[in-house]
Amino acid sequence: MSKIRQDLRFEAQQHFREARKEAFVNQVLSLLSGKPRDLLSFREVQQRLGLHHSGVGRLETVPIKNIVGSEGRYHDFDREFLPLHSATEDRWLSLDAAFHRMDNVPPVELYKVGDVYFVRDGNHRISVARRHGAKYIDAYVIEVPSRVKLDPDIDTERLLVEQEHLQFLERTQLDKILGIDIKLTAPGAYDALQRHIEGHQYFLAKERGAPVSFEEAAKSWYENVYLPTVRVIEQTGILERFPGRTAGDLYIWVLEHHYYLRERYGEGVSLADAAQSFASRFGRKPWHKLRDWFWRQLARLVGSILAWFRK
Repeated sequence: MSKIRQDLRFEAQQHFREARKEAFVNQVLSLLSGKPRDLLSFREVQQRLGLHHSGVGRLETVPIKNIVGSEGRYHDFDREFLPLHSATEDRWLSLDAAFHRMDNVPPVELYKVGDVYFVRDGNHRISVARRHGAKYIDAYVIEVPSRVKLDPDIDTERLLVEQEHLQFLERTQLDKILGIDIKLTAPGAYDALQRHIEGHQYFLAKERGAPVSFEEAAKSWYENVYLPTVRVIEQTGILERFPGRTAGDLYIWVLEHHYYLRERYGEGVSLADAAQSFASRFGRKPWHKLRDWFWRQLARLVGSILAWFRK
């Protein structure tokens, strides 16, 4: 083996060890924060969302941060495509050396669902490219149509919610009726949303003394119940007290809280009162920011200590 090749291999081994250390630290931080750092299984996503695909990939330049899963090697890398097992080392080293020699590395192959991507072929290439600081990678992209739109924050829990979302749309066709899609993030929220619309349908029919179709009731509910409630939520500014939640989430919670307050205190409780009351009782408090900052700093400190011990 030539001296240059030996040097490249030694440097690649250093890079791999550093990547493995960083992956270990990420696993510890994940335990401390409770935030998953796992890649998603494309086959699970495909099964839960009923996805089907065909055709040939189109060459594109893709942001690596939007690649959230893999078809076959989702257990071998974490969400940042850091290697989790030493078994990946040989392939990783050869690719790292190829990057150093500026060899032509072929594009990876990806599936695209909404705004995110899943690896069909090329997990190691993505891992090495990211380790070298690449933000984008060339890929043959196969579009996979989906009625629900996935974003880069998707995780296993959110995937279950998106499965409920799909089932809700198939039952109600609400996205086609309204021309928009109401996003919710909590398990069971789409069932609650359907009950709200069906309740509006019942009272509308009772008021008119004649049957009302679900489509007509949904449009009436959206214009006369949902939008006014969301406007109150926006005006009171309470959404910022619930990080990661949507206006649709708050619509359900605030209305249910409004009903509870009126049952307890009478009809004089306004929707704005209910919104403020809900945020005050259940929203993120100012001291929560300090608490979160403290835990982030502790996680970084523990991660640094662990990384030092792994040297």
